[in-house]
Amino acid sequence: MDFITSLLTEWGYLALFIIMALENMNIPIPSEIVLGFAGFLVFKGVFAFWPTILVGTAAGLTGSLLSYWMGYKGGRKILLKFSTKGGLTTKKLIAADSWFQNFGGLAVFTGRLLPGIRTFISLPAGIAQYNLRKFILFSIAGTVPWTMLLVYIGSALGENWETLLLYKVEIAAGAFLFVGMMIIIYLFFRKQK
Repeated sequence: MDFITSLLTEWGYLALFIIMALENMNIPIPSEIVLGFAGFLVFKGVFAFWPTILVGTAAGLTGSLLSYWMGYKGGRKILLKFSTKGGLTTKKLIAADSWFQNFGGLAVFTGRLLPGIRTFISLPAGIAQYNLRKFILFSIAGTVPWTMLLVYIGSALGENWETLLLYKVEIAAGAFLFVGMMIIIYLFFRKQK
């Protein structure tokens, strides 16, 4: 944690961009620390709120696109090569692709809001060769609220920004509840059509 906070303090927005891009490429870096501390830097007047949101979102999208690209270029071959013993067949992969084409927007958007899932949703989107424009749109739509929430909480807590880390479970539960409600609403209105 000290390494991340010292990088952000010393290198500013550049460090924020690089660290968040790496996190979104599935490198295990907790966004709660990065964005929470960025919020603290907003509180201190070192960062400004909207540029922090912009940099965090741009970095999230950059890392997500790189992860998407890895899935798009090689993920399918790797899955089929190493998963035949686990029961993954071409037929099952085609069924998963079909599911992703139908529900990919919802999966990407809600996945980007869920801790533990948010960074990994890009890889299956790439493997399924989900429409790139839609992927970008839904990634941004899911990344912005997550980034805003953590930066806002970090800035609101000020000197006590590390308190955010004590409430990771509650934040995750709230995110899961929010996403669950969104899925129910989506399915309800989809059925009405």
